[in-house]
Amino acid sequence: IYPTATLLDVADGLPQARRIPDILAQIQKQHDGKEHTMGVHSLSPLHENDVPEDDATTDDVDVLSFDQILDHFSTDGEQDGNTFKQRYFYTSRYVKQSDDNDGKNLKRPTAAFLCVGGEGPSMDASALTNSVHCTGDMIELADKLFSEFDWNIHLFALEHRYYGESMPGIKNNNIYVEDIPGYLRGNNDSADDDEKANVDFTYLSSRQAVKDIANFVQSREAKTHFDLDDDAAAADHVRWITFGGSYPGMLSAWSRLLHPDVIHGSVSNSSPVQAKLDFQEYHERVGYDLAYEFIGGSVECRRIVLEGHAQAVEILDAVDGIEGDGQGSDDNDGLDTLATLFNVCGGADSLRASRRNREVFVGDGLIGIPAQSNDPSCEEDLCNIKGVCEAIIKEQMSEPSQSSMEILAKISNMQSGGCINVDYQQYIDYFGTSTVENSNDRSWLYQTCNEFGFYQTCNVNSECPYGKGYHDVSRDLEECQMWYGISPEDVAKNVRSSLEYYGGWDLTPANTSLSKQKEILGQSRILFVTGDVDPWTELAVTGKKGNKEHPTFSVKGASHHFWTHEIEDADGIEIDTARSVIYNTVFEWLWSTNDYETHESSVA
Repeated sequence: IYPTATLLDVADGLPQARRIPDILAQIQKQHDGKEHTMGVHSLSPLHENDVPEDDATTDDVDVLSFDQILDHFSTDGEQDGNTFKQRYFYTSRYVKQSDDNDGKNLKRPTAAFLCVGGEGPSMDASALTNSVHCTGDMIELADKLFSEFDWNIHLFALEHRYYGESMPGIKNNNIYVEDIPGYLRGNNDSADDDEKANVDFTYLSSRQAVKDIANFVQSREAKTHFDLDDDAAAADHVRWITFGGSYPGMLSAWSRLLHPDVIHGSVSNSSPVQAKLDFQEYHERVGYDLAYEFIGGSVECRRIVLEGHAQAVEILDAVDGIEGDGQGSDDNDGLDTLATLFNVCGGADSLRASRRNREVFVGDGLIGIPAQSNDPSCEEDLCNIKGVCEAIIKEQMSEPSQSSMEILAKISNMQSGGCINVDYQQYIDYFGTSTVENSNDRSWLYQTCNEFGFYQTCNVNSECPYGKGYHDVSRDLEECQMWYGISPEDVAKNVRSSLEYYGGWDLTPANTSLSKQKEILGQSRILFVTGDVDPWTELAVTGKKGNKEHPTFSVKGASHHFWTHEIEDADGIEIDTARSVIYNTVFEWLWSTNDYETHESSVA
């Protein structure tokens, strides 16, 4: 009953800008019986469901669970014993078994690598074989350390609470019900519509998730896997390194920052640790990517995209304020031409119906631009920046007299394969009630309202390449109010609270119980790796923003934690270098301040 994908395109990290027409198209496919899972793939060929490839096996991965504390911040300790079953995955693939009789097992240094779970599709055993989460960095490094340097590396992956099957119970009529994930996901027939809509997210937060990581690492269940002759002291000294990309990368960094006594080091990939309410820089970076020649962009490509959107906005601005059933408008307002060009479902009347519909149409792009998911080696049409820009320039050259808006219309029709649905109310209704299909998405949308913001806007005075003024933050704040009852004032306050709690770019958390010594320790051994194509880099630690003491590495031409994906022959030198930086940094950490002899070799 658990979703394997999402509508918000978060399978390998934080969602791209919500192009609502793409989401509505996926909803329609589901209703038509053409889609059995709900991942939006039109924007990103990289965002795949968390299922293993045909040549990957998960036979050596154990799917387990343990009793996680429901509320780590309760003044009642474990809140009278309230816990929930949190899933984790484990493999001893890179551990020399004691029955190998080579006499080396007890002499081998031992470490534990943890792939941190986050938003997006539900985790499964493939997280420890071949997935976008931790393959190119964590799993490959474990293999190197095991086969080339005689280390034992225990691999773990921990599913995030409120995603997948790690679902706390909720209070129904003030009675705590422990095992009702079906009810929480809205697929319990006994729950009425009001109950389905009012899912209890009380215990969903990154703060709880960071505590989950620390508690798991110290748990008896985790330590029993180490097989150190029942030596509890030895198990306590096994070094844990956390790995994560995007939101899990944020959690990876924060687990080291706040719990340096249990997390030895952290690799934090493409992690926007600087929470921000109005994140207009996201689309501004997309505009920069369109002109980035290293990945196939060009100044002319960017100019056509900007001009095409400006031409569409000019038409929309002329009818702004005309609402409902096309009253007060006529065929001469330009909307009929615009709707026909872009094949808008319901024609011009859909655009006349409401301001929000017009925002849906142009505010997040008349076309999809795969900046966050840019894959230089993909082969499908329009699958990356190079493909989109080449198609734009080809259209311009084939018919020089056509407008930039007409060029974008042709690209849009190539991408969509059908009419463009701009029905904003349908979108609001879909996410207003919890279902099996939208459960993970609703959890993440709640976290944006309750903690981070991250609203990817296109403001009038910004460098956004889309319809400027047709996506301001008021729309996102309105959604928080409608879906979760969180007021705009509270959303803004929640973002400020997150910045204070974790310290944003500066990584200076407030009001922690850490001693000064541990606080300083927690600010060490965190590696931040970012891609210079990825829009989320605008909020990440890069060495240019915030704390400059942390090791950072910028990957030229790379999108959102692309280097954590499976290693491919087509990976460029930049991706290979990023992995080498991670391997050598973690290797150095493992040999620092430890009980083992100093080792000066390199793993890459």
